[in-house]
Amino acid sequence: MIATEFILLLLALVLIVFEVILPGGILGIIAAACVLVALGVVYVEDGLWMTVALFFGSAFIFGLVVYLEFKLLAKTTLGKTFFLKEAVSGHTGSGAMQDSLIGKTGKTLTRLNPSGKVGIDGETYEASSQDGYMDAGQRIMVVSKDNFKLTIKKL
Repeated sequence: MIATEFILLLLALVLIVFEVILPGGILGIIAAACVLVALGVVYVEDGLWMTVALFFGSAFIFGLVVYLEFKLLAKTTLGKTFFLKEAVSGHTGSGAMQDSLIGKTGKTLTRLNPSGKVGIDGETYEASSQDGYMDAGQRIMVVSKDNFKLTIKKL
């Protein structure tokens, strides 16, 4: 029954290759289950030493395939769309807002439905409207705030 173990290990190898391309864990779990079933079949038919040899052999081959896939796939056109090439930089919006913003006026920069961006004193803030939908360019006043978002109303 060497064909059953071979098919299971080959299926696991294919699933590992696709897991690297389409990460999510499900294919990796199915691949691990295929390997465990193959090892169980080998243990029943051929004993402990053959199972240990198959385990270490398949672990080496799977590790080699994953290593080569990361090294070689990253250089292909397909791989360049999947792998991050540079560091991602960015920042969060303004942190905890001051109480001094309450009562200030400004205007909507984006449509608020009911959340969006507003401009107050040349700064941009995330806001939600207590009046519901608002188009961009409307005059507003700050009613309240929490740590990261203003509540505004129409003027």
